[in-house]
Amino acid sequence: MVVWITSYGRSGNTFFRVVMHHLYGVNTYAAFNASEVLVTAGADQLVGHKELPPVLKTAVATGEPEQIRLALEELEASKELFVFKTHAWATELFETNYRAVLIVRDGRDALASYANYLVDIRFDSAAYKRRVRQMSQSRFDLFDRRAWIHLAKIVTIASAKKVGLRHWLVSRRIDQLLRERSDSHLNWSTMNKTWLEREPKPVIVYYNDLIRDPIGTVTGAVNKLGSGLIPKPGVSIPSFRELKARYPSFFRRGISGDWKNHFSSAQVELFMVKHGDVMAALKMITNGSTRPVADNEQ
Repeated sequence: MVVWITSYGRSGNTFFRVVMHHLYGVNTYAAFNASEVLVTAGADQLVGHKELPPVLKTAVATGEPEQIRLALEELEASKELFVFKTHAWATELFETNYRAVLIVRDGRDALASYANYLVDIRFDSAAYKRRVRQMSQSRFDLFDRRAWIHLAKIVTIASAKKVGLRHWLVSRRIDQLLRERSDSHLNWSTMNKTWLEREPKPVIVYYNDLIRDPIGTVTGAVNKLGSGLIPKPGVSIPSFRELKARYPSFFRRGISGDWKNHFSSAQVELFMVKHGDVMAALKMITNGSTRPVADNEQ
């Protein structure tokens, strides 16, 4: 059986899988060629991260969509459970329609968190070391223009942060995310719409519920999947606060409303123009207003 755990970036996908792994002992995979960022932090054990199953890894290496679809069908027909995290659109998963959990977060918070992630993780000292190591080990990377541009960005952003320009950098990243076209994978509305319009419908999990009641939210979602999983008795799970203490660069805030510390009034207005319809469809706002809907109204 195949289950997709899907979300826009920085929307609780990892925390959901942390809870799921601790409650059920289920391992998870990063779909296809996607990376598991926890690996670089040495925290992949939190979600029981595993390399792709051999049949799927072989199919992905061919680059042939039909081979990948057949490999997925083989996994779906298996009695074993294969849980994949993905940030892909529902329409990109090789014409499959397996069980899925869609984790949704207020788009303003998701974009603010993603902008912080881009500034603090994609361009941190660890990223610099990884890039230099790759360039030193690969002649292709050494002469790849994109690799040098990335390296220059890391140095530039690190220098800007040292002189107190971090907030400005985050704001510029938010600007870039808001300008993403509807056909971009970084477009918050498009990603969520493809899953909301998919049949069969995914199990929807709200980020606020996940943070407030992790065990209840995850067990409720898993039960709706009809996977037959039974939680292990007496299991404790790490709280978001504990995870943040251990891995502060990845688990950042774990709260709702932090977007107010980063969005300008113009950015809020542009966000609502571009994403208000999907926010309303998810009952995160009412009647086109920017008032967040309370958790007990969802």
